[in-house]
Amino acid sequence: MLPLVLFGLVTAAVYLYFAPGQARELPLSCNVPSQPFVKSADSPSETLDTQPISGGTDPCSEGSVEITDVTGQGDTLYSLLSSNLVRRSSVTRVAASLVSQIKQHLDEPFDKNTPLKAGTRFNITLDRNGNLLKATVELDAAHVFHAVCEDGKVRAWQEDVVLDFKPETICFTVDNNLIESVLKTGEGMELALKLTNVFRWDIDFQSESVKGDVCKILFERRYADDRPSGYGRILCAVYEGKKTAKKTAVLFNDTYYDDTGKELKKNFLRSGAPTGTSVYSVAGGTVTFSGWKGGYGRYVCIRHETGYESRYGHLRRIFVRKGQHVTQRQRIGLVGQTGLATGPHLDFQLLVKGHHVDPLRVKMVKVIRRIPTPLKGRFVSVARQRLSRLGSLVLTQRMENFSLSSVR
Repeated sequence: MLPLVLFGLVTAAVYLYFAPGQARELPLSCNVPSQPFVKSADSPSETLDTQPISGGTDPCSEGSVEITDVTGQGDTLYSLLSSNLVRRSSVTRVAASLVSQIKQHLDEPFDKNTPLKAGTRFNITLDRNGNLLKATVELDAAHVFHAVCEDGKVRAWQEDVVLDFKPETICFTVDNNLIESVLKTGEGMELALKLTNVFRWDIDFQSESVKGDVCKILFERRYADDRPSGYGRILCAVYEGKKTAKKTAVLFNDTYYDDTGKELKKNFLRSGAPTGTSVYSVAGGTVTFSGWKGGYGRYVCIRHETGYESRYGHLRRIFVRKGQHVTQRQRIGLVGQTGLATGPHLDFQLLVKGHHVDPLRVKMVKVIRRIPTPLKGRFVSVARQRLSRLGSLVLTQRMENFSLSSVR
């Protein structure tokens, strides 16, 4: 018998930090580096049909919107720009300018429609009228490309960096929500997104995060030319919640495990990372409907294994087609207000064999994947070291039992 699978939920209404019509929630700031980036020869400037920025004026003083996200499966440079820039002509010119730089620094062919690696970080800053101020695409830690609008033209370059990673820890108490709580520590949105990504199979931070919950993170801070420049991996994290109980994640061999050596990854997402207006598939499956569906507006339906089906309504844009196979956490659309929606939100439904179920009440039984026996001893050593650094001086009885069994 196939194992039952737990549903995971792309947040009940995917985090609407940047959804239109929610201006009170938009962060009206942008991070302008105090030092200019070290860059290679500029690519030819591309004229952009937008309001020129007057010389000597700080665009942040007028208010701006900063969009930070990571790519999903199948995203391209052109698709991610199209998702966030209003003017099609602007998309074309910004893409062309970035492509001209990227091609000079990669060994393989690259154009605006070349699929980017899933998880590629990008940042787009717009003025309050939706015009481009700047964009950054980080193909990997050593290949960071920038585009800036200056006097109505787009200039692009590669940031040349010497990278270094140093482990650091933070501990915080959840106040309003997880994202805001991370930001209050002085850390960036990228770390908050990485944290939700680590626990996405076990915690729905939109419905299960409670004021007073405690979180500890051991992470890598990335330095570029001795300047803080984002984040590397989350090495270990512990979340102690009133609803979630204690959840632990330890990175080992590029996979996250709990403190007993059980792999965190499951068949369905418990929660999708709250990355702006992006909507992700909660599990792998086949798209059975993609298009307009009456009051639901733009609508996507995905069939999963063992009779499960997920549905996503009121989307502003759709990135998948009927018959297409999608993977877990593949970006399938953007939150919108189509159909009979009275405001920007995601209408998410889960069905089992044709019957609607409450996603948060679905229980999971799955094949549990564990640390391979030859690696148990090494895992225990790594987990002990990292948990101790987080202040977990008294290990759980489960951890002690696992440690004993690993040496037999």
